[in-house]
Amino acid sequence: MEAGFAARSDAVSTADAWPHTRRPMPWLLAGFLVMIFLVPFEAIHLDVSLPVSSDLDRFVVAGLVAAFALGGLIGNRERIVRSRPRGWATGLIAFAFVTVASIAVNVDRITNLGEWEVAQKRLAVLAALIAFAVVVTLTLRVAELRKFAVLIAVLATITGSATIIEQRTGTNLFYDVATEVFDPIATVDPAPTSAVGVELGDRPMVVGPTRHALSVASMLGMALPFAVVLAAVAPSLRGRLLWVLAACVIVTATLITQRKSGAVVPAFALLALFVLRPRQLLRLAPVGIVALAIGLVLSGGAFNSVSGLLNSADADSTAGRTSDYPAVVPDLLSNPLLGRGYGTLDSSRGDIYRIFDNQYLGQLYQTGALGLMAFLALIITPLVVVRSVLRSDHPLRGPPALAAGAGCLAFGVSTALYDVLSFLGAPYLFLFLAAMCTCAASVEVLRPAPARAPSVRLPRHYQLTPEGLR
Repeated sequence: MEAGFAARSDAVSTADAWPHTRRPMPWLLAGFLVMIFLVPFEAIHLDVSLPVSSDLDRFVVAGLVAAFALGGLIGNRERIVRSRPRGWATGLIAFAFVTVASIAVNVDRITNLGEWEVAQKRLAVLAALIAFAVVVTLTLRVAELRKFAVLIAVLATITGSATIIEQRTGTNLFYDVATEVFDPIATVDPAPTSAVGVELGDRPMVVGPTRHALSVASMLGMALPFAVVLAAVAPSLRGRLLWVLAACVIVTATLITQRKSGAVVPAFALLALFVLRPRQLLRLAPVGIVALAIGLVLSGGAFNSVSGLLNSADADSTAGRTSDYPAVVPDLLSNPLLGRGYGTLDSSRGDIYRIFDNQYLGQLYQTGALGLMAFLALIITPLVVVRSVLRSDHPLRGPPALAAGAGCLAFGVSTALYDVLSFLGAPYLFLFLAAMCTCAASVEVLRPAPARAPSVRLPRHYQLTPEGLR
């Protein structure tokens, strides 16, 4: 009965769903996704003086929050009432609380070491992430999930194509276009692209719209499940082939980054899909093998480079990171519950900065055991919330939930491969996918129409005067 009711309410809710809507919030969210995938927002600094960072995404998030608040103040005229599943914000609340508490208990140490400035910047970033997550979760509708899934897959394909061009030519189209567009009002950092490779042996630096190859590889790996799921549910052979081609482009782009994330993150995302829906996706296995072969051919020697990541140069890099682990044991033991304070690691200070290339270890170091558990809750909560929908055949809920859940799992894997919160593209995308999971598990009903007073028609010979009826 509940499933039937949900189906009926979803059928009604498609009337005013994005992109066939005049509601501004879904369009703003679509624009934010475009920014994540196509604009190097972390490298764009607006020419304004603020006590915090003037990066582009801060202003965009502030605009989203203002538009959302304004919509609430002028009155919500939507016919759809959304009821989010219980506990959807548990991870967000726990993570925000623990991060603030970790700074509060370390006030003296942070003051003595002069780490307030970097801590304030990281807290501002965290506030932007949380605000974005709340706005997206409270805005999305069930009927809009599939359209946003298509948008994510298309944007990832465009990003992958431009990243392949970057690897082939050494020209970063994202940064070049951003420089031309934002030059009058902002400063755009030069692209870190290095087609010949100057770090970690002879591997190139291919960054796409991000600041590092690890970040663009994670984003594309998180978006790959959307192309695969759309291929699986495509009603025609032509549509299926187009989405498979998109998946080929995305896989190729992740491989040419020649980073471990470029191979590991997409692999785990696809594994999650096949574990959750084996019957539906096994029919794509032959096509997937062909897609992988095409990707390897298009990526040239990328596969050989990826398979050679365990060579001496990469081993030396890994040893350099793991050598920091014993040195942080005293810090962990001094405050095992709340760490040394969230966001107090300053990469510009080589005497105290530790490179973990593992966000889980970074959270343990900065926010202690409680912070690590809260961070895990942040990642796991959307998966728990959407668990009953992942295997659903509901056309509006099931496929988007499956792709978003696999993307969230891919984010959890990438978190173990580098300090993912230092590069905001993947965190923003993860929070959007988490909101999609929450929305897919939500219940939507029609708002009752306001009661109208019955109209009374008076006979013609009656007249309304100040003294009454005559």
